[in-house]
Parts: sequence; C-alpha cells; structure tokens
Amino acid sequence: MTNLDSVDAVEPIRPNSEFAETDSGALDSAVADLMRELEENPPLKCPISYHWHGNEQLASTASTCIQVQAALMRRRHPWLTFDALDSVIFHHDYAQALLEVSERAGRPCEATSGDSGVGLAMVVHLEDKCVVVLQEGLALGLVAENDEDTRDLCIDTVMHELCHVYDYERKRNLLSHEFLKRKLVGLEWHVFTAAEAAWSEYFANKYSNSDLSSTDMHPKYLAVVAPEVVQSVSDAIRAYRMHRRLDELLLLSEGKVRFLFQCFGYAAGRLDANETTLEVVAPESCDVLREAGLFDIWETTFCELARLDSCRDSWTSFDVLKPIMNAVDATFNKLGLFYTEVGEKVRVDVPLTPETTPTALEALIGFGNKLRR
Repeated sequence: MTNLDSVDAVEPIRPNSEFAETDSGALDSAVADLMRELEENPPLKCPISYHWHGNEQLASTASTCIQVQAALMRRRHPWLTFDALDSVIFHHDYAQALLEVSERAGRPCEATSGDSGVGLAMVVHLEDKCVVVLQEGLALGLVAENDEDTRDLCIDTVMHELCHVYDYERKRNLLSHEFLKRKLVGLEWHVFTAAEAAWSEYFANKYSNSDLSSTDMHPKYLAVVAPEVVQSVSDAIRAYRMHRRLDELLLLSEGKVRFLFQCFGYAAGRLDANETTLEVVAPESCDVLREAGLFDIWETTFCELARLDSCRDSWTSFDVLKPIMNAVDATFNKLGLFYTEVGEKVRVDVPLTPETTPTALEALIGFGNKLRR
C-alpha cells in the first residue's frame, strides 16, 4: 500500500484550454504558478491511498495528476470545494474496499455489477464526510504514458467523483433536515431515487467537464440504453404473467428505470457544459428515444435539470425534484407499470398488452415450471 498525503512529484500539464495557446515561456510560468498553488492551497487536503500493483513513484505521479486536474477544475469553478472529502482510496479489490468502507458507513456498499455495467468508482457517505473509492485501474490509467485516450477518460472519471463530493456537502448543508433522512412515502418510494440519481450525475458531469472530456460519449450511449431498458422491462412483464412474482418484476424494473435516469443525467450534464443539444451531438439517440416513446420525457428531464442547477444554492427541500419524479413515473407508465395510491398503500397495475402477453408456448413452459415447483 502507498499512502500519499501531499504532492511530491511534478506531473506534466496536459493540453487544456487554460494553457492551449500559451508560448513556452509563459507556459513555464503558468506551470510554476500552478505548482505553487498546489503547495500553498492544494484542492484535496485528505489522504490519497493506493492498495494496488503500482509503486511509490507511480502513486506520487497519480496523486499529482489528481491535484493538478482538481486545481484546474477549481479555477474554472472557484466555488467548487472538497472540504467534505475524508479520503480517496484506489484499490485492486474494489469490492473489498467498499466492504471495508461499509463498516465505517454503517451500511452495506456493494459494487455495481450487471448487464448495465460494472462499477469502478463510488462516493460513500459517512456521517459528516465522504470517501471516494476507486478501482486501481483508474490510477494506472492516470499514469499511462502512451495512451492519452485512457488517461483522459480516467481523469474525467476521477474529477466526476470529486464533483459528487461537492454536491454531497451542498445538499448536506442546505437540506440537513432531509439529507439521508427523508422518509419516502406513497408514490415517492418508486420515483425519488431515480430522480435524485439524474440530478447527481448531471451535476457531476457538467462541472467535471474539461477539454479532456468526451462531448458525445454519454449522449450517444442513450441510443444503447433506451432500447435495452424497454426490452428488459417488457421481457420481465411477460415473465411475470407466468410466475406472478410482482416483487421480482418491480425490483428489475426500478433498477432499469433508475439506470436510464442516471444516463439521462450523464448526457444532460455533458451537453449543458458544452452548450449543445442531443440533436446536434447524438441525433441517433434522439431517433431511438422517439421510437421508444421516451423523447418527451428526456426533454422534460433535461430542461428541469438545467433549471434546478440555476437555483441549486437556494433549495429548501428535495421537493424541488418533484417534476423529475413525475417524469420517472411517466416512464414507468410508458413501460407498462402504473402506480397509484390506495389509502396508505401503493397499488401497481400491469395492464395486458400484445407486447407483454406470453405466447402459447411460453405459457405452457411457465405452467410446467409451476408444477415442478
């Protein structure tokens, strides 16, 4: 393990808009100013630890790269601070690192693993602070000498997580009466998490954006995600017609819709940061969303996220997310799941449709499985 609390190696400055058109003498001066800033007022004042297959020199280089990029991000957004950061941990066993942090957090934290992707980074909330846990490959990518694309992606990912840290502190301070305490009642329990995830990913992607970020990666990914979500939920409803396990259907559907709104947030944040639109950057995603009947929901979510950002320092309650919660509910409706409140309970209706009606063969197989159980 390598544990570095300070910067002790100079990482070459990558091309960035701040230095893009600077002559060599001015560049040397700018780099000297930046390194002086890191010594006098580093953006990250917490330990950065490495449980990995690298060495001390590589760890020092990776830490300097993180500090440099965080300082450049702070220059773009002077209000962006990371005082809530307890530590940054790179680990070769990401799941084990999350398990160890879980003991401090007092709740289980598990790595994302599924059809939608495999998790490599997570911000874990403690009582007053938070920990950024990252897979070691991100640190190795930061020091990759001959692969700029990988370096750019790793830098972008780490900066994204640091933006989550700021957003965590902002919400904890502004909404202390609700943050990590809000009790979800009625219909909120199936829409709040997806709406909040859309906001979090929007904010992190918007403010981590730099010349090293991909403008179109997340917007283009919507063309992959949307049909997969629609098909997965349709298949799950068809299976439900036979096994009748509603909890199983809802668990899968809620996970898929939450992931869709996370991707909405990723795409919207990157588009907003670059002052462009989905139609310009990823027209194929527009076509796919229209075909899936989700384009209006995307547009509503995008506009609402931008509005929320414009007033983010004056939030008084998570109720500000209600328009996005309504968009989440509309997505469930579009996918064939209708939630309504009945007294203090929530009813879920799954109307029959041609797309979600099992074939005669599927029904026969399902009946056979029931008999075997």
